[in-house]
Amino acid sequence: MQIPAPYHTLQELPAAPARGRLRNWARNVKGAVSIVRGDVVHNTLGAYHVLRLWHVQKVHAGLIDKTHPWCTGRLPGTDELAWLRNVVFRTQPAPGIATESDEHIMQKVGGFLAEMVKKSAQLPEIPHGPERRMPHVVNYLHGVVHCNGLWLLFNDFAEAKHYFADAAFRREFVRLVRQERREVTLVFRQRKYDPIEYAYFSGFMMAQFPWFANVNGPGKKVMWGNPAPYPAMNIITGNWMADVDRLRRGQGGRVRPAVEARQYFLGRYGAPTGEYTLPERLVAFIENEWVRRRGFNAGLFFIDRKKIDPRIYDKYTEDKATLAAKQTVVPNPLHKPRTEHL
Repeated sequence: MQIPAPYHTLQELPAAPARGRLRNWARNVKGAVSIVRGDVVHNTLGAYHVLRLWHVQKVHAGLIDKTHPWCTGRLPGTDELAWLRNVVFRTQPAPGIATESDEHIMQKVGGFLAEMVKKSAQLPEIPHGPERRMPHVVNYLHGVVHCNGLWLLFNDFAEAKHYFADAAFRREFVRLVRQERREVTLVFRQRKYDPIEYAYFSGFMMAQFPWFANVNGPGKKVMWGNPAPYPAMNIITGNWMADVDRLRRGQGGRVRPAVEARQYFLGRYGAPTGEYTLPERLVAFIENEWVRRRGFNAGLFFIDRKKIDPRIYDKYTEDKATLAAKQTVVPNPLHKPRTEHL
C-alpha cells in the first residue's frame, strides 16, 4: 500500500525580518509561557494519569490479544496499515537524506511501537523485567499512538522548523489536534542527526504549542528520548488517556477510522527561521541535565531500570563514566563560551 497523502514543498522563503529588542522579548516571554504550560503543567498531568493507570485504576495484561490492530497496525476488515493511512502531511523526500521509501520508514516506526504493545497483549502475563520493560499502561498507550495517532513526515529538523515557523501551518496543526483529538508524531527521514539540534527543536516545538515534545531516535540519547528506528518526536496531546481508560473499563481497544487524505494542510507553507531562542535552548538544557543526573535510570522515568537491565547495571556500577557518556551533553545557554587567551 502507498501513503495516500500528497507531497508538499516549501514555498519560496523571504529573508528573515530583523527583530527589535521588544519583539524578541515578547517572543521569549510567549515561548516561556508555552513551555511551562506544556512541559510542566500538561506533562505533569500526563505523568499522573500514567501512574494512576499503573498503580491505582490498574490496566492488566491480556485486555487485547495479538490479533488486535494495536498489535498489528492493520485497520479492521482491511489489509491497510493505519501508519500509512494516517499520514496527514509529508514533504518531498530530499536527495541524499531519504535512503528508504516513506512506506518503509513508517512501517519500521509503526511496527516498532506495535511490538511494544504485544508485550502486554498476552496471558499468562510476562513479568515486568528484561522481557517486558514497560508497565502495561505504557505499552497500551503506544497502541493508541501508532494505530489511532496521526503522523507528519519531514526530511530533517531544519525543514520542519521552516514549516512550524509559519503561523498558518501552526494554526492548521492546532485545528488538526482539536478536531481529531488524537496523538501526533513527527517522523524525520534523516537518521544521522545532531542530538543537540534535536533537543533545541523540541524546545522550539514546546515554545509554539502547550504540549510536551518527546525526542526518540536511533542516535545518541538526549533529553527523555528512547531508541527508535527513525527520529520520531511524540507531541503528547494527552488524547491517549480516553482510549486507555475505555480499555480499562472493559470496552475494548478502540480503533479510530483513518483520516482521509487532503483534509488538512491544503495550502503552501513555510517561513524564514532564525536561531533558537533562549527559552528553547534553556528548556533543552534543563530537561537533559535532569536526565543526566538521574544516573542509571536516565530517561526511563516510570521504572527502576535495575529490574529490566540487571546485566547493564552491573557494568554501570563498575564504570559509571562509560554509560554516562551515552547521554548527550547539552550546553548551558546561560554560560558564555570560554575563549582562548594567547
